Amino acid sequence: VILVTLGTGVGGGIIVDGKIVGGAHGAGGEIGHAAVNHEEKEACNCGNCGCLEQYASATGIVRVAQRTLAATDEQTVLRKFTKLSAKNVLDAFKEGDKVACDVMAQVGEMLGGTLAMFACVTDPEAIVIGGGVSKAGQPLIDCIQKYYEKYAFTACKKTPIILATLGNDAGIYGSARMVIKEV
Repeated sequence: VILVTLGTGVGGGIIVDGKIVGGAHGAGGEIGHAAVNHEEKEACNCGNCGCLEQYASATGIVRVAQRTLAATDEQTVLRKFTKLSAKNVLDAFKEGDKVACDVMAQVGEMLGGTLAMFACVTDPEAIVIGGGVSKAGQPLIDCIQKYYEKYAFTACKKTPIILATLGNDAGIYGSARMVIKEV
């Protein structure tokens, strides 16, 4: 399973044969810091440039929206917000606002394409999307799935992308599971 949490940043985890992949340096599953745009000039919080987190996190969605707004004169509900948020963008996206749909197409392509790369390496049973951004629901999943299927290796194209169901309780459940498994 590949888990991606979309919030202020982009978190992730990969589970293979029931075990979390930690890696040799503890960086296993650092999906948010996969380099997805080699042309990016602005640095990510990690110090590199072009990380997935710069586009698919809540702050990344706002960043993509601001860049898109600066590049077009098109009418959009997004212009009415003095402090634009990812929720504003996602709500406008769900309402069919053309500029918001363009923003989410850019985000969906980055995220779907990146997940296709990770799936090519792990061949997961499922990809789970969680975090605050996932509250956008099925429209967000559909956007990601569209680009995932475009870029995924043939054997992985039909991997389901689903919403996480535990919400903010996921960490508690995971911790309890680790303790119970040790006993």
